Amino acid sequence: MSISLRPITNENWEDCIQLRVAPHQQSFIASNLYSLAESKFEQSFVPMGIYLNDRMIGFLMYGMDPEDGTYWIIRFMIDKAFQGMGYGRAALSQAITFLAKLDDCSDSIVLGVKEDNTDANRFYQAFGFRDTGRREHGEILLEYVR
Repeated sequence: MSISLRPITNENWEDCIQLRVAPHQQSFIASNLYSLAESKFEQSFVPMGIYLNDRMIGFLMYGMDPEDGTYWIIRFMIDKAFQGMGYGRAALSQAITFLAKLDDCSDSIVLGVKEDNTDANRFYQAFGFRDTGRREHGEILLEYVR
């Protein structure tokens, strides 16, 4: 299994917007199309494809909070056809390693999870993210400390 992160470009953006989560997950995450549009207006948001070998199987968008310099994983999804196979865990590990190598990365990485998204909450906490006790926009804020 070779998981890698690659920038979203003119050549692969259409593959990105074809990715879908399972129907019961759709209310938990914005579409990839919306996320790509958002990245054009939020200058610090960086969209990336999650690849299994040469096939895009997921999407990640990260950005820096201008107020405190903390990097956020703003979006993270694996296509429904590839969930439950360990690819999400491998991709999240790649994402954290990638962010940690950025010169301006702080000691922590933050993400938000909808309060009723118990599967994602368990996934991130099993990976090492911890509840900060903060809530924003109906999301639990989780933090990974390197």
